[in-house]
Amino acid sequence: MRHPEYRNWAGTTLCRPARIVRPLVEEEVVAALARAAAAGETVRAVGAGHAFNRLACTDGTLLDMSAYTGVGHLDRDAGLVTVRGGTSLAALNAALHRAGLALANVGTITGQTVAGALATGNHGTGLAHGPFASLAVGLRLVTADGAVRDCDERRDPELFRCARTSLGALGVVTRVTLRCEPAFRLRVVGGSRPLDDVLDGFDEWAGSAEHVSCAWLPWRDTVSTRALHRTEEPVTPGARLRPWRSTVEEVRCGLAGLAGRVNPAAAPRLVEGLPPRRPQASYVDESYRVFSFPQPVRFLALEHALPVAGVPAALRALRGALRRFGLYSPYSVLVRVGAADDAPLSPAYGRRTGYVNLTVPRGTRHVELLRTVEHVLREHDGRPHWGKAHTATAEVLRPRYPEWDTFARMRGKLDPAGLFTNDHLARLLGSVDE
Repeated sequence: MRHPEYRNWAGTTLCRPARIVRPLVEEEVVAALARAAAAGETVRAVGAGHAFNRLACTDGTLLDMSAYTGVGHLDRDAGLVTVRGGTSLAALNAALHRAGLALANVGTITGQTVAGALATGNHGTGLAHGPFASLAVGLRLVTADGAVRDCDERRDPELFRCARTSLGALGVVTRVTLRCEPAFRLRVVGGSRPLDDVLDGFDEWAGSAEHVSCAWLPWRDTVSTRALHRTEEPVTPGARLRPWRSTVEEVRCGLAGLAGRVNPAAAPRLVEGLPPRRPQASYVDESYRVFSFPQPVRFLALEHALPVAGVPAALRALRGALRRFGLYSPYSVLVRVGAADDAPLSPAYGRRTGYVNLTVPRGTRHVELLRTVEHVLREHDGRPHWGKAHTATAEVLRPRYPEWDTFARMRGKLDPAGLFTNDHLARLLGSVDE
């Protein structure tokens, strides 16, 4: 019998699970886990498939949670919303906006599901803002024994801390309660600065606005900067079209990537040969539309979370390594920042964090480039993003997470038989009994 096929969003990983189950109600999740356990199969849950690695792959039961959606209870006075785990961030943002509410911070890819964004450590940017999982105030998950467990800071707080960023290793997250706030607008201010100026005053730059980011093409000595400031000004006419400028830039990079498949070293020449972008004027829009933009081009990405104070040295080392290597991506290196987190497996655990991201076109010619970048960032105390490309193993990761054993004990308690494991998790976390 031919098994069904699963591919991730990027189309870079493939597996053939014994079966794919698409639950619509929580009872179907419980039943699927029981059937898999009885058959001696493992289980992995998947939402939108935005992990660039084999995190969701299995030869057992694949729980496709993409139809397990819906925004439930919304408490405007308390600033809380309860949502099913398979709900996309885009759908959640839209529902909150209709209610006059918003998330304080969110990443650029809103096709991700709420549970998937939690599990992998998804984040936006801003030193006052932790990862997306820091917005969670309560979770419900179905564990390997079929129990449905609710946890928060009062009910089972240790489980709650561990489950906020769990890689799907503790159970299936079916419901999440998130902290939100009154809807707000942001003024977008773009600019360009010498790279060394940003690096010399990195801490000052990182705190210069509520949300900051910079994009750097490594053959250049300048960076494009972006700062977001809260404002009560009205939405700028035509603001809804502004995020599409970023989409157009993604398409430009994708086209350059296609043209550069034969010779990736030609990326600078291809990018510089494209029509130049006009500088973008400052504008105001609703926060959720500013945070994200449509991304039709499929790609691969690597990202590491570093101590924020270590980002300048890491980028200088990366500049030297890439220029010696002579192979570039047409996409910019993206730098963002964030607050510390206390989830044991959060890449931002225990420290203010700088995130360094490299996107590359799909194709084997760029794998070597990713590994070069990974080596540099690992040497600067980087922790890889759980949902992006990397080669780290438990041996590399354990010393980088002070509460690694806290999570391991919770995993051993909730899933002693390894129902939720796969080869990828075993490489990352070790066996359940370790």
